[in-house]
This record gives sequence, C-alpha cells and structure tokens, in this order.
Amino acid sequence: MRDGPPGAVLLAIARAKLLGELLPSLPADQVYTARMIANAMAIAGRELSSDRAALGREEALRIAALYREAGLAEPSPELGVEEMARRLAADIRVGRFDAAPRALQALLEWQVAERLKLANPKFSQSRKEPG
Repeated sequence: MRDGPPGAVLLAIARAKLLGELLPSLPADQVYTARMIANAMAIAGRELSSDRAALGREEALRIAALYREAGLAEPSPELGVEEMARRLAADIRVGRFDAAPRALQALLEWQVAERLKLANPKFSQSRKEPG
C-alpha cells in the first residue's frame, strides 16, 4: 500500500515547481529542454490518470467491429490490443479494408483522437470528437 498522493498528482506538483520556480532561473539555452521535460511530465500524468484498461477494451471492440463490417474474420478476443493493432496495420498495408474505407477512416480518426487526448488535449478539445 502506498501512502501519499498518487503518481499523477506527484508529477503535476513537480511540473508546477519546474515551470514556476526553476524555469525562470534557467539560462536561455536550457529553457527549451526544461519545457520539453514539463510537457513529458504532463503527458505521463494524463496517462497515469486515464483508464487504460477501459480504453484498450474499447479499441479492441472497435477493431473487431471494423473486421466484421469489412466481412473479414475478427481477430481472436484473446489477442491483446497491441497485437490486434499490429494485425490491423498489416491488413491495411495489404488492402484488406479497401472495401470499407469509411469504417476504417472512422476507426483511425478515433484512435488519433484518443492519443491526442493524452498527448495534446488542447488540440483535441478544439476539434469535433469522432465517433
């Protein structure tokens, strides 16, 4: 059992200290690096706060639905979402989804939107959420 704040909270505190207290005193040639570190800390904090298991289940369901819509055999439910994504990429490369371009586009847009929520939420909030 862990006492104290969760990891995402610790990252947020450390990031605030970096930006508020350390950044102003850094030499100009180190400001960019410090901002990169602060951005990485923010992304890591959002990842720690997200429900990755639920997101993985949702992605697996969406990939399976795409295969059904394209008339292809669905990936085995026992595959992890990473393996399903690798299979999906391989099948895209060989043209297996050429008959279902809109369904493929919808899945890819959803995947990008979900990644942007973690990597750059300001960008994803400024755009309409896909499907």
